[in-house]
Amino acid sequence: MRALATDEEDLMTCQECQDLLPEYLQAEGAGRAHEAQWHLVVFHLETCPHCSAEYATLSELLELAHGEQGVEPPRYPVPDLSFLGRAKGRPPQPVSIPWRLTELGHLVIEFSAEVLRAFQMPAYQPAYAVAGLKSKSPKALCQISLKEAVEDTEVTITVEEMRADPARCTVTVRVDIPSRGGWPNLAGTEVTLKRGELELNTQTTDAHGEAVFEGIATDDLPHLVFEVVPHH
Repeated sequence: MRALATDEEDLMTCQECQDLLPEYLQAEGAGRAHEAQWHLVVFHLETCPHCSAEYATLSELLELAHGEQGVEPPRYPVPDLSFLGRAKGRPPQPVSIPWRLTELGHLVIEFSAEVLRAFQMPAYQPAYAVAGLKSKSPKALCQISLKEAVEDTEVTITVEEMRADPARCTVTVRVDIPSRGGWPNLAGTEVTLKRGELELNTQTTDAHGEAVFEGIATDDLPHLVFEVVPHH
């Protein structure tokens, strides 16, 4: 409609105009936008809404860069750090994993509510998408790792929520024996799962060094006890 209102023909393409906009803005800032060499740019901006919008955007960015836009706040807010003074005395100490060795040399690891809180996994866990579908990987609730208890034995316990039943979970006990060189030489370690003194299940690790206990009630987690027979 703008072009129809004039008899002059627009001889410039949008690409040509937009390529010249940075130089035109500099000329405009120097008061030279009225010069003949910029007539085609000015006419194109008057008749092309797309390029005029691009011009307006670049102009705003230039003004911001030069500090000509925006209002300096009268004062910057001071963060309230008073909560830091509420924690008096010693800083919180890291929670250690409760473990002991029996007379037979078995490694016993005990869960508790405090341990679960200390070693819980982050609430946010990224979901990976493949072909538009979200990953079906279970949600990890907790993971602890114990390396210093028994020589040549590293135990990692992972608790994952069962997707079919959030009230239950899968507990995987991985027993790594570095001297064996890893998979597939990690089979044969006996792992017993208890709830307090009640024995729930006993398994031996597979070639990956894993013993998997499924269908464990989530409410039972703070009361779980793991007994591992270390390799000798």
